[in-house]
Amino acid sequence: MSGIDLSNNNFVGAIPPEFGNLSEILPLNLSHNNLTGSIPATFSNLKYIESLDLSYNNLNGAIPPQLAKVTTLEDFSVAHNNLLGRTPERKYQFGTFDDENCYEGNPFLCGNCSEEAVPSQLVLMMYKEMMIS
Repeated sequence: MSGIDLSNNNFVGAIPPEFGNLSEILPLNLSHNNLTGSIPATFSNLKYIESLDLSYNNLNGAIPPQLAKVTTLEDFSVAHNNLLGRTPERKYQFGTFDDENCYEGNPFLCGNCSEEAVPSQLVLMMYKEMMIS
């Protein structure tokens, strides 16, 4: 299988975890939709994936640490979502990504944040959501 480009389709809802079963896929582009929920941990099963673009959605939660085990990624972007917590460990391919571009627009994501910083960011995000509701 080569790749799937589902960008700019106004899709809503969560990313189906079954996308992680597409183990032979090379690029997967789900950018510029209105996807919500978390990034499926099953994406770590995408053993040959070269490009993963989840930017410009409304994804939340943490980036699954299992993604750091995917060593074939050349391009990765989760920019402009609502992700929080630590970025994946900077090893394998994740050590080559430009933090400013692939993670920008996620004010609650941090690279070298302290243990104390992550919980306070979560509390702040929850407070903001309560104020919006």
